Amino acid sequence: MYKALIIGCGNIGALYDFDTAAIATYAKAFHLDPEIEFDVYDVDPGSSLKVAERYGVRRLTGLNAANCQDYDVVVVSTSTSAHYQYLSLLLERGPQLVICEKPVDIDRARLDQLLRLHAKSETKVMVNFFRRFQPGIIRLKQQIASVLGEDQCTNIIVTYQRGFHNNASHAIDLLEYLWGSTIDLAGARMNHHVQDEFDTDPTLSMSCVWNGANVQFIGLAGVRFSHFEISLYFTQNAVLLKDGGNEIEILRTPTPSGNFYPKLGLQSREVGVLDDYMVNVVDHAKRILRKEEPCDNFPESVSISKRILEFQGH
Repeated sequence: MYKALIIGCGNIGALYDFDTAAIATYAKAFHLDPEIEFDVYDVDPGSSLKVAERYGVRRLTGLNAANCQDYDVVVVSTSTSAHYQYLSLLLERGPQLVICEKPVDIDRARLDQLLRLHAKSETKVMVNFFRRFQPGIIRLKQQIASVLGEDQCTNIIVTYQRGFHNNASHAIDLLEYLWGSTIDLAGARMNHHVQDEFDTDPTLSMSCVWNGANVQFIGLAGVRFSHFEISLYFTQNAVLLKDGGNEIEILRTPTPSGNFYPKLGLQSREVGVLDDYMVNVVDHAKRILRKEEPCDNFPESVSISKRILEFQGH
């Protein structure tokens, strides 16, 4: 049995699926997992009370280094501005594992300090770029490796909304996970930016070259709907991640005939890739606790934030 603590009882902590059948929060995923018992804490006592009553769990009224040591895993699902405070505490004297929402922080000096604490700590930190923990995405990584063995990626198009650091970072992490290499933003060109959602995180469009491919990030500034899609184009193949990555299509060209380029044809489609995605996040966390996963993704996640902040001029 694992003991867990959720710090922060807001949307991703407990509320996204409060009145639905989906499993999209830590609270519900923990509640449904027979190997986990959990407590909750929030600086707003009313928020933690609401969640504690729903799931019949204990509500902490205060938080310190001593009581954090009582847990195997602690979730930091607070606002980004509070991450540094809690991560510093947990890395000094923490549990075996911390799961932190992204981005880790928006200040490069604090990110460097957290890296130093992480390097000295026995606590692992799993940053919840949740797509990389889904079985459908893990299969896609293997499929892309197979395609790259016979074809070249020529173009990548990412469309997103609500802040480059907050949301386009998901695409950067996913692309780096799929390819196993880092995107260098030092030579990227910013084409457009609008402060539409966050004062310090514009929704921007930019372009760069990565592994020989033309990469375009298109920020849908000013929209009032959720949108996240990635299109990967190869010489004779295409991979389309639609509906936030919940649907994955793989297309290929048939055997060419004549002098005309053939149209792409659908080879496979997988839907429901992100259904109940938090179950797979928690399963990955348990594999880390069992030492079946050798490392966490904290340094890579901090690197993404630092590159984005430098690109944005922060």
